[in-house]
Amino acid sequence: RTAGGASAAAPLPPSKGAEGRRAGGSVGRRREGRCVARRAARRRGSMKITLRYEEVEDKERHMTLRLTLPKKYASGPTKEVVRLFVEHYNKKHKEAEHQLDATALHLKLVGGNHLEREALMEDFVASGDECYLLGGEVLVGVPPPAKRPASTTATPQPAAPAPATSKPAGGEKEKGKARCKRFGCNKYYDPEGPPQECVHHKAPPIFHETAKWWSCCPDRKAYDWDEFMRIPGCQTSTCSANPEGQEGKRFLGGSDLRGDCAPQRLDADAPKDPRHKLDDLRRGLVAIGVDSELFEKVWGKVAAQAGNDMDKVVALFSSRFSALLNRTDI
Repeated sequence: RTAGGASAAAPLPPSKGAEGRRAGGSVGRRREGRCVARRAARRRGSMKITLRYEEVEDKERHMTLRLTLPKKYASGPTKEVVRLFVEHYNKKHKEAEHQLDATALHLKLVGGNHLEREALMEDFVASGDECYLLGGEVLVGVPPPAKRPASTTATPQPAAPAPATSKPAGGEKEKGKARCKRFGCNKYYDPEGPPQECVHHKAPPIFHETAKWWSCCPDRKAYDWDEFMRIPGCQTSTCSANPEGQEGKRFLGGSDLRGDCAPQRLDADAPKDPRHKLDDLRRGLVAIGVDSELFEKVWGKVAAQAGNDMDKVVALFSSRFSALLNRTDI
């Protein structure tokens, strides 16, 4: 107490004021910045791909899956990505006869090569690529394409300047000039003058979702139009307004890819597998109201009688149905 008896005021704690608020704000911003950096680091290790399964004729059993693969899968073998797809597929198609076996499938890049099951994803697949899941053995063609960095994470590079050309070889038409119709050329030339050398592609381009490439050069993909137009031709001849062999489609799309990638029998004249014949018979009987489980039960008994010889099973069904149809009291 003071001499007059009044209580002395207790000293107040130092006020944070504006400086305290600024200090707190800077700490929050630093913390947020570290979080953003960690998220960016995780994204750099991921890979966005599209997987398609269309191995069966029934479109209800087709499946397209767009995935963002974490680094574990992006840097691992392709068989792990196949297994991941099969898990999603089998959860949707729970029927035993529709279940997929991950060990019997492999990846094939759209417009590219089949990939070995032990091949590393990051070596041959880039973010944004599409792959089919195919059965059978891995077909080996030309050497697999080199790893292409993902367009979403690569550092933007300045576009290479276009080579200097004369106006007739560019985009402006001059009087008396004709445009070359060979794939990838499009230069103007004098049809009455001497032959003009032409560097072009053999086959039409493919435009599928965001990817662009020439069907004759599947290892060179582009995701930008200018980059696509800079892909060099693979053949050399002379400019022509009516080139031979280019009467078909001027460009291809996704439906053409699915047709090209469909598996084809090398023995086209081989007899149909008896198991496929029995499956056709089952579908036909179910279509007219026969219970599928009843057919499976009868099929099992007939198979036991025939010693599990599928050709004999087909022959027995054929003879019994023929006898039934020949009866006059049906």
